[in-house]
Amino acid sequence: MRLAERHPEVDLERLLQGFVPPPRFRSATFAAYRPDPRYPSQALAKERLRSWVRDRPRGLLRSRMPGPQGIYLDGGFGVGKTHLLVAAYLEAPSPKAFLTFEELTYTLGLLGLKEGVRRFSSLRYLFLDEFELDDPGNAQMVTHFLSLAMDRGLRVATTSNTPPGALGEGRFNAEQFRHQIQGLARRFAVERIEGEDFRHRDPGGLPEPWSDGKLLEAFHQDPRPKTLDAFPDLLAHLRALHPIRYRYLLEGVEAVYLRGLEPIQDQNDALRFVHFVDQVYNRGLALRASGVSLGALFPEDYRHGAFAKKYGRALSRLAELLG
Repeated sequence: MRLAERHPEVDLERLLQGFVPPPRFRSATFAAYRPDPRYPSQALAKERLRSWVRDRPRGLLRSRMPGPQGIYLDGGFGVGKTHLLVAAYLEAPSPKAFLTFEELTYTLGLLGLKEGVRRFSSLRYLFLDEFELDDPGNAQMVTHFLSLAMDRGLRVATTSNTPPGALGEGRFNAEQFRHQIQGLARRFAVERIEGEDFRHRDPGGLPEPWSDGKLLEAFHQDPRPKTLDAFPDLLAHLRALHPIRYRYLLEGVEAVYLRGLEPIQDQNDALRFVHFVDQVYNRGLALRASGVSLGALFPEDYRHGAFAKKYGRALSRLAELLG
């Protein structure tokens, strides 16, 4: 089976019903989160988020929720932000939803802003993973959506690698939307989580992909539902799909084999592959690959440019998957 031969469709109602944590994180409780004692901000963020999600309405004549309406978990990759976000989701009362920023922008595009606000405002809690503003269209739509939905009482917790006041910087002319971005930031209490990548991946010590021979031998011996694709074919196929479909591309698959990793020369292709890696990782799939070393996969100017944190997270996750 080849991923390049699969053409999944997205059904809106099925998409809306699927806003739950991905398989890898479904056992990510507060009890299972182990803060690094060297970084007190980890334990502090855990306790503040747990208290926030356990808040109950106060007041006799006009009940209202205490504390901040939003919690913003800011920190580098591999410090446990998604784990804490899932833990909060698991403890929050229904109705609630957990989705990625990419899924939110796609859903709002399908529903339209008015219907999106209506549907999401019927929830008590929205948990939004990897909040980012990569283009001005998203900046305007999402900031407007969150303002309207939070005005109706929706409580939002989100993770990001970027402080809220700096969203969009380096990606587009964020000054054009500075007022909206700053207005949105005021709705959130920011919890900065310090620490090291728990996967402890050293760019100089990344695992080496296999040879083609070893990869093919392992593929033929693997009894699990699996796919085998040439890396250029996969990139070409991802180009033809909206990233929201990548999760459906992997349905029914337990192991992904990629033959012939090579440097990705186009930044759009590189970002698509980053999103694909996120889906493989979040779904808890096995990944095997042959080709160039991971350090050569993304050009150096990509890894130190505006999307440096995305590439860092992808390399960390690839190292764990291939290690």
